[in-house]
Amino acid sequence: MLPGKDFTVRADGLLEFAPGIIHPEPDIRRLADALPVLYAQNIAPSDRPLYYMYRGVCWAKDQPVFTQHDIRYDITVILPGTIEGEYIKTVGHFHPLKPHSAETYPEYYEVLEGEALYLLQKNNRSGDVEEIIAVEAKKGDKVYIPPSYGHVTINPGSSILVMANLVESNFSSLYAPFKDKKGAAYYYLQGQGEKGEFVRNPNYQNSVALKLMAAPSLPQPTPAVKGKSLYEAFLADPEAFKFLK
Repeated sequence: MLPGKDFTVRADGLLEFAPGIIHPEPDIRRLADALPVLYAQNIAPSDRPLYYMYRGVCWAKDQPVFTQHDIRYDITVILPGTIEGEYIKTVGHFHPLKPHSAETYPEYYEVLEGEALYLLQKNNRSGDVEEIIAVEAKKGDKVYIPPSYGHVTINPGSSILVMANLVESNFSSLYAPFKDKKGAAYYYLQGQGEKGEFVRNPNYQNSVALKLMAAPSLPQPTPAVKGKSLYEAFLADPEAFKFLK
C-alpha cells in the first residue's frame, strides 16, 4: 500500500482509496479521547480529530491470504500539531499474552509518509517503567514492537504522518497501563529549537533514562522485508510473519 498509488491523503488527513481496495470507515481519536494521557492538565474536551485508524485494509484479491493467516493490515494517519505544547500522539497501548504463553503479541510498523517517534516501553509488575526507547523513523523505515513492550506513536513533524502495521487480527489492545499513569514515561514537547524535548512523566515512581535510536539501526524480525514494503513482504511470504501470531 503506497500513498499516491493505492490511496491519496486529503488535506484533512482522511484517505481516499483506489477502487478494489477493501477499507473500513476510520476509527477517529479525538482530543477528548486523549485527555487521560496528555502532559497538560485541565484541557477542555473537544471533538478535534487527532488521528484516524483504518483497520483491515487490503486489495479485495488479497483478503483470503490475510484471513487465512489471521493477520490484519492497518493504516493510521496522525495529524501534525501540538496540544498545549505537546506533539500529537496516539493514546498508546500494550498487548495481551498469547494463549498458553508468557509472551505478548508483537506488532510491526512502517512509515509511509512523514516522520514518527515510536516510544517503546516495558513495565515491571507494579506498572512502573523498566525500559523506554524512542525510535526516530522516516518514510520507508520499519519498526518492530517486540513482545512485552507497550508503544506510543508521536508525530514530531509539520506534515501528516501516515503509517501502516501488521498485527494478529483477533486480540484486543490494553489501554489501561498508559491511562493509569497519564501517558508513557516521557512526554515529547516543543523545544527552543527545531526539535522538541522529552520531559519525564512524574506519575511513574522510578526514573529510567530514555534511550534514543534511529529506526535503520534496529534489527528486523524477518529478512522477508528487505527491499519490500510490509504489505508486499507479507503477501510474498506469509509464513515469514508467523511470529506475529
